[in-house]
Amino acid sequence: MSMKINCSILTPDKILYDGQVHFAVVQAYDGEVGFLYNHAPLVSELGIGEMRLRTGDITEYMVVEGGFVEIKGNNLVILAESAYKKEELSKETIENRIKEIEATEKKTYEQRLMLDIDLKKQKARLKVASR
Repeated sequence: MSMKINCSILTPDKILYDGQVHFAVVQAYDGEVGFLYNHAPLVSELGIGEMRLRTGDITEYMVVEGGFVEIKGNNLVILAESAYKKEELSKETIENRIKEIEATEKKTYEQRLMLDIDLKKQKARLKVASR
């Protein structure tokens, strides 16, 4: 018996991952959630942060930015608003964007809110890109 779960990570424009894993950790809206074989059924809203997929000795790192996760019958489905593999991220580009955001003058509440969300996304991307 393989003791793996089927894992699919989907965004509106691509299938980011489709395979089997021994262990998965996703960023829910209120903290990290880990999934192993025979996990109880669950549906949760995703937050902004790192995802880790582990198979044997190999760990794949990704970033997720909102969406939903469901596990049922050893099938893990992640429907993400946006998600990126580590290989898709450029540390230099992300660092430049963070500097840009921090230097931007925030005049209205809406501007501050949008820039704070963008900054949170960029910091999560930087964490994954730096691994």
